[in-house]
Amino acid sequence: MKKAISILICVALILVMVAGCAREEAPPTTGGAQPPASGGAAGNQATQAPTTPTEPITPQEATGEVSQGVTDTEILIGTTFVASGPLSFIGLPIIDIITAEFARVNAHGGIAGRELRLVHYDDGNDPVQGRIFIERLLEEDRVFGLIAISGGNAPGSLGYMRDFGAPVIGVTNGIAFMYHESDPGSNIFLVEPSNALDGRAMFARAISEELFGPNGNERLPDDALIGMVYSNNDAGHDRFAAVSAMAAEMGMSDRFIGEVVAPDIYPTVIQQMMAAGVQLVLAATLDTAGFTAAMDDAGWVVPVIGGYGTSTIQSHSPEVFNPDRRILATTWADFDAPHAQPMLAALNNALTYHPTLDDATRLSYAENNFARAGYAYARALVIGLERVVEAGLDLTWENFIWAMESEPFDLGGFGPFTFANGQRMGVTELGLFEYVAERNPDGSWNEQALTTRTFESVEDVLAKRN
Repeated sequence: MKKAISILICVALILVMVAGCAREEAPPTTGGAQPPASGGAAGNQATQAPTTPTEPITPQEATGEVSQGVTDTEILIGTTFVASGPLSFIGLPIIDIITAEFARVNAHGGIAGRELRLVHYDDGNDPVQGRIFIERLLEEDRVFGLIAISGGNAPGSLGYMRDFGAPVIGVTNGIAFMYHESDPGSNIFLVEPSNALDGRAMFARAISEELFGPNGNERLPDDALIGMVYSNNDAGHDRFAAVSAMAAEMGMSDRFIGEVVAPDIYPTVIQQMMAAGVQLVLAATLDTAGFTAAMDDAGWVVPVIGGYGTSTIQSHSPEVFNPDRRILATTWADFDAPHAQPMLAALNNALTYHPTLDDATRLSYAENNFARAGYAYARALVIGLERVVEAGLDLTWENFIWAMESEPFDLGGFGPFTFANGQRMGVTELGLFEYVAERNPDGSWNEQALTTRTFESVEDVLAKRN
C-alpha cells in the first residue's frame, strides 16, 4: 500500500489541469494577434504574435473587434491534459469542474451573452504530444486562451505560448523559471505558488515557528542542524536552490545540508543524516509517505516539513504515523477557514450544472482537491472575462490582460494573488498543514488534515524570530 500511495503522489503534481469537450473548429474572428502560418518550429516566425510587451497593457478603445476564439455567440477556451487511463483520477475532476463552472456561467447568461466552450485534448502526460495539441488549439481551433496547462509542457511550450500572445490561465508544477516579479503585459497568469517560494517558506517555518519540542510549543534550537531531501527534478532542485540561498543570506549555511533522494537510497540518506545529527527534515519530495516509512524503519523520529504538494491526507500513510514525529507541510489552500466556505458552496453549486455527472461522482468532487484547484483556474478566467465586459471593452487579448492586472484576486480558501504591475508570482502567502492519524476502536484509521498556521508571507514568518 505504501508503494502504491507513493506512486500516486509522485504522479500528482506532474499532471495538468483539464476540462473536456470534443474538438471543433472555431469560425474565424477579427482582431487580436494572428496565429503562425504553420505549427512546429516553423511556427515561430514573423507571422507569429509579437513577444509579450515590456510596458503595462492599457485598455483599448471599443471598436467592436475581438480576438480569435470570440464570436457573437461563444468564447472558445482550450486545454490539454491526461484524462484517461491510470492518471485520470487527477485529470477528470479538474476537467469536470471547469466544464461545470462554464455550464453554470452559460446558464446565467454567459459572458455578455456569449457561451464559454471548452476544447480539450488528452495529451497522455506526454510533453511532445502536449506541444502538438497546444499548437493545434491556438493555430487551428483558434481558441481565445488556454487554461490549466501542465508544468510538464512548460519547458518545451512556455516560450511558444508566450510569443503567441493568447492568455494562459494557470501552468502547474510551480517551476521557478516561469515566475516573474515584474513582467507587465505578460499573457501568462500563474496561480499556483512557485517552488522557490515554497522552499523559502519551508525553511522560514523551520527556523521561526514554535512547533517543536516535547509539547509542540518550542522553536527549533538555534544550533540545530536542518537536513533537506529533494527529488532529482525541477521541483526538487528549485526548492533546494531557494533554501540554500536563504540559508546563506541568513548566515546559516553551516546549519543546513541537503541530499537528492530516490526510494532506493532512502535508507542510506537517512543513516547519513542521523549520523550528522539532523534535528529536522525538509522533505522536497512528493513521496513523503515512502520517506517517512523509511524513517520509521530506521527508528528516526524528527519533525518533517514538506512542500505544498504534500498538504493532503493522501500524501501520507497512517501506518507509520508517530505522534512524536510531527508531520507538517506548507499549503496554498485552507478549506477549513470560514472565508473558504462561500467558495466551497459555490463549487458544489457549479457541480450541479454539469450535464453528465452522477450523484456519487458529484459528491466525491465536493471533497476533491484536484477539483478545487481546477475551480480556482476556472474562476480566475471567468472573473477576468467579466471585468472586461463590465468595463465596456471589447474581448481582446490586450483588454483581458489589462483586466487581470487591474485588481487582486481572493477566491476564498486559496492564498490571495495579484497580477498588478506585471507580477506573475501566483499565490505569495502560504499556510501550514499538519497530518495526524489515530486508530479507531474498529481498527480503521481516523486521518486529519489540520491547519496549524494561516496564510502568511515568508517575511511575516521570519518576523516571529524577533
